[in-house]
Amino acid sequence: MNRFVEQYKKLAALFNARAIRERVLIAGLIMAVIINGWLMLVYDPLAAKNERLQSQLLALQKQIESVDKQYAVLNTAKRVDPDRELKQRIRVAKQHIAKLDAELAQKMKGLIKPTQMAAILEQVLTENTSMRFERIQSLQVEPLLVSTNDNKEKTVTAPANNATNVAVKSASNTEIGVYRHGIEMEFSGSYLETLDYLKQLQQLPWNFYWDDVLFDVLAYPRSRIIIRVHTLSLKEGWIGV
Repeated sequence: MNRFVEQYKKLAALFNARAIRERVLIAGLIMAVIINGWLMLVYDPLAAKNERLQSQLLALQKQIESVDKQYAVLNTAKRVDPDRELKQRIRVAKQHIAKLDAELAQKMKGLIKPTQMAAILEQVLTENTSMRFERIQSLQVEPLLVSTNDNKEKTVTAPANNATNVAVKSASNTEIGVYRHGIEMEFSGSYLETLDYLKQLQQLPWNFYWDDVLFDVLAYPRSRIIIRVHTLSLKEGWIGV
């Protein structure tokens, strides 16, 4: 430990002995290397995993909607001219829907509940006394997928600060029952403190999706950090932050 302290003091002395312009350039270069390393080792793998899971959820939702439409057609036909074969087909359709619902529930297993997410993120942060909590707020709840009246699913690509595709609303759209609950939290601390905090979040027993991490150096080593994350739920209810 003493060797590390001595080495740190030597490096600090060399750094402080340089002109202000050189110190600014060196600090900027170091921060760029650190941030690029974090993006390659932490953020990019998480974003790729999120994209795969979102694609699987969307595919399941489309299958459920297709079977629901088939069930509606069969149910109407049953009222017009019911018979044994038609009842069997309806029964098979219901079983298919139940199977898809079970698969969807399995995909969502382990995701943190919207009502828990804000409190847990803040709790993990406040356990690190060297970091300063600034604010936390809920983002607008959005349906993951909607169905339009022309029998086509309609999705829209989210802005660049989001990692997934989300659905949009209109008067003619019918929402499919998976909702995206997001929050934005701001805090301040050093880069190493922030990296440790993000690692602690990854080790939580619950899962959630990362949308964005904004890192703004205020006065080295102090920085302002904003994170945006979301989870999924079958209910539209607000997170309650």
